[in-house]
Amino acid sequence: MSEVLEILVWPVTVIVVVFILRESLARLLLTTQKLKYKDLEVSFRESIEKIEAEAQEVSLNTPSPERKLESVEIDLYELASVSPTAAVIEAWKTVEIAARLLIQSKGHKLNYDVDTPYKLIQDTLERENLLEGRHCKIFSDLRLLRNKIVHAEGYTVSEEQSKKYLDLSIRLRSYLHELSENDR
Repeated sequence: MSEVLEILVWPVTVIVVVFILRESLARLLLTTQKLKYKDLEVSFRESIEKIEAEAQEVSLNTPSPERKLESVEIDLYELASVSPTAAVIEAWKTVEIAARLLIQSKGHKLNYDVDTPYKLIQDTLERENLLEGRHCKIFSDLRLLRNKIVHAEGYTVSEEQSKKYLDLSIRLRSYLHELSENDR
């Protein structure tokens, strides 16, 4: 009989604790979106907040409310309401294209047919001083966040989180376009 009790003590304890804390655990599960990727745990929400703070510090401007949204931006926001993860992936592509245009406008020709083209772009932006350090960090952080979303099996982001990512990517893309146009 004591052997049976020893076997049942932990499962029963866990069930009792879960029952007692069920409301608190439910709230915690609703507000937490954790991602486990290669032994690194990252909270999408916390990452976005850090990138937003960095963007504020370097004055990566939010487009004025009077500015008309471009069709690609409208499409991204609509996509975020249907598939937030897909919207993040597509938003990153617009940043990548803007970065490639900046690199090209500065006279650099790169072979993007490599295993890690995003890293190549980032390294070129840094090495050639096409972006200052903190802007490169924002580029890198958005890139890494996109990579974690893409490579984490079954991980999704909320519509709100996706729209925050879109806001930041639009701001960075606009900044990259400004830098490209200054050379024309």
